[in-house]
Amino acid sequence: MAIFHFHVNIISRGAGRSIVAAAAWQNSCRLYDERYGRFSNFANKRAVAWSALILPSGAPARWEDRECFWNALQAAEIRKDAQLGRQFDVALPDELDPPDAIAVLRRFASEIFCIAGFAADLTLIEMGDTPRGKRHHGYVLIPTRPIVDGLFGQKPREWNSRGKLLEIRAAWARVLNDTFAALGSDVRVDHRSNEERGIEAAPVKHIGVARKRIAARARRGGKERI
Repeated sequence: MAIFHFHVNIISRGAGRSIVAAAAWQNSCRLYDERYGRFSNFANKRAVAWSALILPSGAPARWEDRECFWNALQAAEIRKDAQLGRQFDVALPDELDPPDAIAVLRRFASEIFCIAGFAADLTLIEMGDTPRGKRHHGYVLIPTRPIVDGLFGQKPREWNSRGKLLEIRAAWARVLNDTFAALGSDVRVDHRSNEERGIEAAPVKHIGVARKRIAARARRGGKERI
């Protein structure tokens, strides 16, 4: 069974975060942040194998531009402590080739987020080598507000619930397992904890991309800032 990793991070202004900076970091690019009047420049920090901003139906065409979209979302939020977005950090099993990994990210975004009116910024990160080729890691960044009639609508509070998070975790596992089945592979993932599955073994700890970069840089005597 492949390792299952699914983590969500809230991008909150109250914590000093910028959604434009989060998008720039995720996509390893340079975006101008209109609210703060500066560039967030993470260009060439990591190897991005593929990225795409997917919009739901009814979104303005100008929002197809990543910089324009995230600045528009940031401007729509007035509160100093506003929750701006959710970033999903997901492991893509080594058994998936890049085209399959991209298809998984697209399907997950379309079936879970876009259908509910949310845009989804998708990124496939290329990491170390495996016997099959490069290892990949995925990110999905969504706003906390859906798009309604071409504008940002009210935040659906149910998306803050633990039940909704568990539903999304299960959906990610389902999309992965459907893909493995379609490829004729016996590999499967399970979103449930070992305790929920009746397994006494300690869970396998997944070390995220950011933590690996920080640790590597620390070994070289440097510092990493995200």
